[in-house]
Amino acid sequence: MGKHGWRRALSMVCAGAMAVSMAGCGQKTTAKGEEKVEISMLDFFIPGEGVTKAMKPLMEQYLAEHPNIVLDEESVSNADLATKVQTLAAGDELPDVFMLKGQMAQAFVENGKLYALNDVLDADTEWKDNFKEGVFSNFTINEKIYALPFQVTNTCVFYNTELLAQAGITEFPKTWDELIGIIPDLKALGVTPIVLGNKEKWNAESVIMSTLGNRVTGDDWYQSIRDNSGAKFTDPEFVASLQALSDLAEAGAFNEDVNSIDGAQQRQMYMNGKAAITIDGSWAIANFDENCPDEVKNVTEMAALPMVEGGKGDPEAITGGAGWAIAVSAKITPEKLAVVTDMLKAMTGPAYGTAAIKEGTLTAVKPGENVEITSTIAAKFDQFAEGRPFIPVYDHQLSSGVIDVMQGGLQELLIGRVTPEELAQRIQTEYENNGK
Repeated sequence: MGKHGWRRALSMVCAGAMAVSMAGCGQKTTAKGEEKVEISMLDFFIPGEGVTKAMKPLMEQYLAEHPNIVLDEESVSNADLATKVQTLAAGDELPDVFMLKGQMAQAFVENGKLYALNDVLDADTEWKDNFKEGVFSNFTINEKIYALPFQVTNTCVFYNTELLAQAGITEFPKTWDELIGIIPDLKALGVTPIVLGNKEKWNAESVIMSTLGNRVTGDDWYQSIRDNSGAKFTDPEFVASLQALSDLAEAGAFNEDVNSIDGAQQRQMYMNGKAAITIDGSWAIANFDENCPDEVKNVTEMAALPMVEGGKGDPEAITGGAGWAIAVSAKITPEKLAVVTDMLKAMTGPAYGTAAIKEGTLTAVKPGENVEITSTIAAKFDQFAEGRPFIPVYDHQLSSGVIDVMQGGLQELLIGRVTPEELAQRIQTEYENNGK
């Protein structure tokens, strides 16, 4: 889309004293003047993703209704956004509105980069109350809310029941040993047992290890890591979780180009029927429903990642949380803040919740009334996820240094270039030196 690739006119929400008239979340405001206001924004709203397809029409509608405000929007890929935001923050060049990852929130607050949003949220309780319970947790520092979540992401196993049946497998494995046990049968069909695209490094960590780690360590160990209260990455339980992933890789479960293809290519292999299983996130659902051939889509089901024998976690839990949210620069002027507030209401109100859920995207906001999910994969996932406990995603909460070491190390672990013990020590060293 380019740095200045999407400029549109919005109408002036306010002028002079910037009085804003609100009729409800995302409602059109009353303009008091004709002076233009320019708002800069950095996001990952690139074409094709479910959240983009739900959010963009609302933004475009808002732009059309408000022709006196100019939006200077830059959209980059999810994989590139974290680096982009951190680079702009270091140069003190953050735009007025930008996406923020949960793990960045603490440092950005400490460095005075974020505007606390409590006052604007409290000024419109209907808007605030439409956010789902708990979604602000990754972005709340010292009881102040610094970003607005819009998407809740979950991860799980998607599997082709027809291919499993051809291999003599009648139900998805419940234990890790059982999962490893079916790999030879799937390979005998001439398909990849589990396709994974880890080129961007975060996939193995975020989509697999955050769940697999919890299966073995349980909640208390992770909370101790978060609290710096004694747990270590070199503890036997975390090493055992790395060993479980290593065992799966050594069994030949993954594609040989695991670190050379990305998530989109991973999904394409599954949709083409060349892989029996893929472990992915709820962000893939819209893609599946739109692009997956019926012969694969209709036989796709979901499962929780299998339990590791002796593990302390909940075998029914799946990862979940608001990893990214919309933040506002601490440098925002009062004039721009009024405009931005109104725009964010349009972007994160019930209309977005309704549009997103129809696209198969789980949202941080409640949809409108009587929303019916008609898409195949979205409906199946909604039923699968209902009532399941959520566990944290590592890269939503752990420090960027720890995550960088973990993600790079997992690439090596998947191809046998590092042992679980060696990788655990690397992560622990980073945790002790820079991660706390």
